[in-house]
Amino acid sequence: MILYIFNILFYLMAFISFLIYILKAKNTIKYSLIFIMLGNLFYLIKLILNVKSGVVFSNIDAIVAFSGNIIMLFYGILLTKFRNLENIGFIISFIGALFSMANLRNVFLHQQPSLLNPIFLIHIISAGLSYSFIMLGGIFSLLKLISEKQIKQKKFSKTYVPIYTLIFIEKLSINMSFIFLTITILFGVMWSFYYDKSLYLDPKIMVISFLWFYYAILVHTYIFKSSKPTTISVLSALGSTITVISVIFIKHSIITG
Repeated sequence: MILYIFNILFYLMAFISFLIYILKAKNTIKYSLIFIMLGNLFYLIKLILNVKSGVVFSNIDAIVAFSGNIIMLFYGILLTKFRNLENIGFIISFIGALFSMANLRNVFLHQQPSLLNPIFLIHIISAGLSYSFIMLGGIFSLLKLISEKQIKQKKFSKTYVPIYTLIFIEKLSINMSFIFLTITILFGVMWSFYYDKSLYLDPKIMVISFLWFYYAILVHTYIFKSSKPTTISVLSALGSTITVISVIFIKHSIITG
């Protein structure tokens, strides 16, 4: 188990390293590559030990974890040749860590689940915070769109808020939404390992994973200014709408099923 934990931790460190590169524009790529190599090394060691013991790809979890490590291996190789790929490194490394976590499922599976489990509590708290920031971002994105229209028409209502204030809150909300969605997924996946059901088809986790990918792209777009500010605000408002629908209508099948 310890080898799997190190495998996941190094991929998460690569994720953080890529985020630092994106957010702070610091050259952390060489550290990211080292973390990816170390993550692959620990997985390779565990894979060799499994081969010697005759236990290889015994279930779908092992196949998912293997796929995640192959993705990380090829991405690391490509990154040495095509340096423009570092901009999506935080997405790839998080997916690699998430897939690798499938190896931990058998460890948790035979333990008694509890709604008071600290893993579950962190999952719920971070989910609540991520939903809150998503909604906050959506509201201020709508206000920003209204303010932009007022500026163009040179008509200002009594409730007019300076555009730079709206931009700051919108950007902060989008970034915080992404951070807490990341925490939500990580701890949600760990908690779901207590249940002998198909994690990969759980509708709630699928929706949260979609939202994470959606906001990862949104954060990337915001930082590199690859879309118009108006487009980003529309996407932020759309993300809030999707979130409201998922909260109301979609539940965890591992609990209700």
